[in-house]
Formats: sequence, structure tokens, C-alpha cells
Amino acid sequence: MASEQDQICITLKAEADLSSMQYRAVKMTNAGYGTIALATSDVLLGILQNKPAAYGREMKVCIAGHTKAVAGDASVAAGEYVGLFPGGPGCLAEAPYGLTKILGVALTTASGSGALFEMAIEKWVYYNDT
Repeated sequence: MASEQDQICITLKAEADLSSMQYRAVKMTNAGYGTIALATSDVLLGILQNKPAAYGREMKVCIAGHTKAVAGDASVAAGEYVGLFPGGPGCLAEAPYGLTKILGVALTTASGSGALFEMAIEKWVYYNDT
């Protein structure tokens, strides 16, 4: 069972209804709102912890520490770097080294697409600059 502990969280205003997006990766908009990350080029802020049900509602975002996350791919293995999965809004997958922005390390293995797993948010940014 996935758990969460020892977190550093911030509060933002939600850009939309995010009630179905709990434990997914979040980015910040230019207007200062929080929204779900969609593109692998997005700057990942953290993982959404609550279920804000409308525009302007408070969203709690874990920016460091131990949290649950949603897998976008069944191949998330414990001990691997994770970054944004391009096939699902805010979902995470094992990060190909040198090709993506890293949000952290998987602490448990995901049992399939959409499954919860545990991760440690430790932000590193890797770019393929070749």
C-alpha cells in the first residue's frame, strides 16, 4: 500500500477542477496558478496531494519528500528515476537518462498503468544537449 510522509508542501490556487488528478505531477502557470503537467518539457513543481474541485480552490503540492504518485506506465520499478509520462496527464514513468526532467526516485514498483506507487521527490534536471 502506498504511503506518504515527511513532506514539504506549498499551496497554490487551482487553474481548473483537479478533483480527479490527485497524486499527479503539477506545474505552475505564468499567472501563478497550479495545473497538471502535460508535456515532458514542463517544469515539474511537485505532486498534487488533494482534490481541488474548482477554479481558484487551494491545491496542496508536495515539492519535497515522500509521496504517492500515479504511474503512466507499468514499467516503473523501485530505485529508478521518474519523470513525466507523455501519454497521461500528470502521470509518471521511468525516465530515460539524459532525455527528460527528473522529479524523483521511485521507492516502490507500480503494478500497472494508473497504479499508485511511492516516490521521493528529489529534483534533478537532465537534458539531452547533443
